[in-house]
Amino acid sequence: MKTFSEKQIEALKNSYSRINICEGAVSSGKSFIFLIRFLEEIEKGPPGEYLIGGKSETTVLRNVVKPLDNMTGNVLRYNHSRREFRLFDRMVYVVGANDERAEGKIRGLTLAGALLDEATLLPQSFFKMCLSRLRVPQAKLFATTNPDSKFHWLKTDFLDKFANDPTELASFKFKLDDNPYLTNEYKTALKKEYSGLWYRRFIDGEWVQAEGAIYDFFDEEIHVVTKAPSYAKYYLLGIDYGTTNAFAAVLIGYNDDHSPSLWVEKEYYWDSKVMGYQKTDAEYAQDLQRVFAGYPIKLTYLDPSAASFETELRRQKIIVKQAKNEVLDGIRFVSTLLSQGDLVILDSCTNLLKEIESYVWDERSVKLGEDKPIKQRDHALDALRYVLFTHYGSKQSLKNLSREDSFLAAEQRKWQKNPMQYPGYVNSTGWQRY
Repeated sequence: MKTFSEKQIEALKNSYSRINICEGAVSSGKSFIFLIRFLEEIEKGPPGEYLIGGKSETTVLRNVVKPLDNMTGNVLRYNHSRREFRLFDRMVYVVGANDERAEGKIRGLTLAGALLDEATLLPQSFFKMCLSRLRVPQAKLFATTNPDSKFHWLKTDFLDKFANDPTELASFKFKLDDNPYLTNEYKTALKKEYSGLWYRRFIDGEWVQAEGAIYDFFDEEIHVVTKAPSYAKYYLLGIDYGTTNAFAAVLIGYNDDHSPSLWVEKEYYWDSKVMGYQKTDAEYAQDLQRVFAGYPIKLTYLDPSAASFETELRRQKIIVKQAKNEVLDGIRFVSTLLSQGDLVILDSCTNLLKEIESYVWDERSVKLGEDKPIKQRDHALDALRYVLFTHYGSKQSLKNLSREDSFLAAEQRKWQKNPMQYPGYVNSTGWQRY
C-alpha cells in the first residue's frame, strides 16, 4: 500500500474548490496525487463529460493518460482519431493546447470536470475557456504546474487574486521533500542541477523568473539584506523618469572601507497606471525631497531623455547630471558588481527586487544575434543602471570610487563660493533648504 506525504494527503482531502492547483518543485509528488484525485472525481463527481488538457496531445498521453491507465489496471482504450476514452462510464476528452487557437477546440463543450497538466505552459485563453465550460453544477478544475515568473497570469489572475477565497480556489504548494519516494541521493543530485533563480523555482517551488533571466545568478541569500551594511560616506540617486510609464528612483549608499561597498538603501516608485493618475514634474521633485530627506546625496543621475524633469530639478537647485544610457555595458557593470559581492539591496526595495527577477532577454533579438532586454517592468533597474554605470563605470576599481568626478567637484566649489545660489544643494543634512 502506498504511503502519502502530509502535503499529498492535504491536497487529496481539501481539493474541493472550483479551481484546485498543485504547484511547486519538480518531482515533488504533486502530479501523482492529483491523478488519484481526478480518478476519484471522474468516478464520484457530477455526471457529465470530462477533459484532460496539456501543452500537446503527446505530453498529455505521456504525463496523464498512461499513468491513469496503469492505475486502473490497463482498462483504458484511447481513440487516437477522436482523442477520447471512456472511464467509469464517463467520456474523457484529450486536448493539446500549444497556442491561442487551442481555445477553439473546446468551445461549446459542457464539462463536469477538467485536469490541466503543466498549466503555466498553456495559453491563458485556453485556461479561461476551460473554466467557462465547467457548466455542470459542482464541476471542478484541477491543475498541476511548476512555478513560473511571479508576473505569470496564473499567479496574478488566479493564485493571488483568489488566495483568500477557498470556495473559488484551493492551492497546494509542494517542495521536493513532499515526495516520499525520492531517495536522499536522488534529491541531492537533483539539487545540484540547478542554481540561482532556477533553484528557487524548480527546487524551492518559488514563483520567480528564470528562463532567459539577465541576472540569473541573483540569490536573495547573498544579494538581499535587511539593513544597510555600513554607514555611508555619501549617497547617490538614480532616476528613471516616467509619466504614463512608472517613475522610479533608487538611493545608493557608498563606503569603500566596507565590503560590500555599495548598497541600494531606499527606493521611490510611482506607477500612474496602477495608482490611477499621473504626477507633474514639480510633484515628482517634491516627492523625492520628501522621501529622501536626511540623506547626504551628493549627486543625482537622471534618465537622459527626461529634459523637462531635468529643468525642474535644476529650477529647484538640485545638482543633477544626465546619465549614460549604454544598456549592455550598464547591464554588464551591474552584473559584475552583484557577482563580485560589491552590491547588495535592502529588502524594503520591493519594486527593484521584483524587476530583477523578471528582467529577461528578448528571445527574438537573441535569435537575430543582438542582445536586448525586454522593455517591460524595468524602471527601477534602469534607475539603478543609470547611477551605477555613470558614476562608477569608468573607475578602474571600487577602491578608487571615493574620488569625485570633475563635474561633482566643480559643483561643490560653486556651492562653497556662494551657497545661496544653491539653496537646494544636498549636503550632509540631506535635502535641506537654507
